[in-house]
Amino acid sequence: MRLSEIVTKFKLGEESEIEVKDNIEFEEIDVDIGTRVLLTNGKRRRIADLGILSIIYRNCSKEFVKDYLDLSHSLEYIHDKYGVYTELEYLAINCESFVKDKDVLATIKELKAYILSRENKQHGF
Repeated sequence: MRLSEIVTKFKLGEESEIEVKDNIEFEEIDVDIGTRVLLTNGKRRRIADLGILSIIYRNCSKEFVKDYLDLSHSLEYIHDKYGVYTELEYLAINCESFVKDKDVLATIKELKAYILSRENKQHGF
């Protein structure tokens, strides 16, 4: 299913999130932050913010988006490969300069400090 089709379905559904069982074919389009989907493949479920993923996809890492949307990968796998558990964490660590919204920017700066502290503690620093 194409990203643009999912965004249209999200807007028409007027829900806080929609369920997606198909693989998402990502496109380089602007998506509002807060466009949330519940990805499911039968045995694993993951909530993803398509707005945050679209910023990452367009500006930082198409590979991260592909891996994060691939439900055959656990969040532990994502953490081992990228050092983060969620798309918001990835945005805070790797894509801060691409965030335009001042409120979101303030939030991810605090999140970045927390993530770096968490990772340092895990490594004994």
